[in-house]
Amino acid sequence: MNNCNTNYFVGANTVEEIKARYRRLAMDLHPDRGGDAEAMKVLNREYHEALRKCHGTTSEKTTGGEGEHTYYYNQAVEQAVIDKLDEILGLRLPNIRVMLVGTWIWIDGETKPVKGSLKSHGLRWHNKRGKWYWHAGSYRHRHSVGDFSELAIKYGYREFESEKRKKLEA
Repeated sequence: MNNCNTNYFVGANTVEEIKARYRRLAMDLHPDRGGDAEAMKVLNREYHEALRKCHGTTSEKTTGGEGEHTYYYNQAVEQAVIDKLDEILGLRLPNIRVMLVGTWIWIDGETKPVKGSLKSHGLRWHNKRGKWYWHAGSYRHRHSVGDFSELAIKYGYREFESEKRKKLEA
């Protein structure tokens, strides 16, 4: 295994650890959440550098899948996902759940009242799964027969909730 460290990512040796740490730090350092814009730029730069160092590394699937997974770094896709997540979370839409599954963004919850906003931000409706989704580029693949939980296990899963939804569930 390669050592994939930079200053913010010291001790994060796998792609999964790097991404998890980035998400945690981004919530603290993002200017929209009271953080510093320069610190966020440094975090983004180090995040991409850490992932670049992990290009081609193989790790065991830790999310319940079998076998190994080889990570291939693509800065354009990684940055597009970060930007789109930032855009969606910045909308502060009430009573929705934003989920990152691999490099796909999925949204569910009370989406009917905000349907127009989701459409205008480039999300599409997935009728079979009953969720809104977004993916960078024009990804084409055979339709997955697995349900959403199987996708989450296969590609990794991270959830973000709207502020109002968090308060209601507390």
